[in-house]
Amino acid sequence: MSTASCRWFARALLAIGFAAASAHAQVVVVVEGDLARASIALADGQGTIYSADVTIEFDTPLNLAPETLNLTASLVDPLDPALVARLPAGLVVDPAFPVLVTVEPPEVSWLFRSGFDGGPLPNGSLSFRNAYRLEIHTHDLVYTPGSPYRLLKAPQGGAFADVTEGVLPGSTRARGRGGAFSQFIVAADARLPLLVALDKLVALDARLLAAVLDDALRLDLVALLAQVHVAVVVPIVGCGNALLPLDDFLGEIAAHAGVDIANLWRAERDLANDAGELESLAWTLRFSLLGCAGTP
Repeated sequence: MSTASCRWFARALLAIGFAAASAHAQVVVVVEGDLARASIALADGQGTIYSADVTIEFDTPLNLAPETLNLTASLVDPLDPALVARLPAGLVVDPAFPVLVTVEPPEVSWLFRSGFDGGPLPNGSLSFRNAYRLEIHTHDLVYTPGSPYRLLKAPQGGAFADVTEGVLPGSTRARGRGGAFSQFIVAADARLPLLVALDKLVALDARLLAAVLDDALRLDLVALLAQVHVAVVVPIVGCGNALLPLDDFLGEIAAHAGVDIANLWRAERDLANDAGELESLAWTLRFSLLGCAGTP
């Protein structure tokens, strides 16, 4: 077989694999500009259908297409010990919506960049800047004011963390951000809001420590988070008072992203998207501070 034929055959197999995976998962993905929308319908062995719409909004994406996004979905057993071990203590997956969404953009090799007569395919791997915004919208979960449902995110097979930045009606819309991908699930949270906020603040501290920054910018950001620490422990008004320095922190991240803070993610997974990860952690902390302060 000639080199050209080998490339055609390998590329065709990959394209078929993408299509087969989507069909098996009953996921239909449509891309419009910077938005990717997925319609999900999964049936269990008893004929119950679980459905959701997933929307991902990107900042400056390149090569965004259903094939390069590679969004799939599957049903999970909420009582599976392996799943429970991945959840933070105090969170449970509601049996009314046991859906795991996986977004695992592949590294698109030369197979997708060479000529192919079978139709258009992506020109390269997916990349984006800063943080994407992801929403899981389902009618399978009933929304109530002060909803306990949260959007969780995890690396492939790893521990889940709460990345919620909003829970809205219509039945339930759980929203969050991220600077990297892999798996998402909606779970109910029974923890005290203050404890959640403190955990998220510690996570943000750790991620800031890991970021590659110049000394002056790092000192500024550390000082702002120190103000959040001081404010949040004050009884009654602490969570509300912590919002101002956190908003200043978010403003600094936005101002320096792509200049003094790395802000690019790509499917090759060879870059650290410091700005996107810091943004995601700060926004979900903000959500928990609002909950702790009693703000709807």
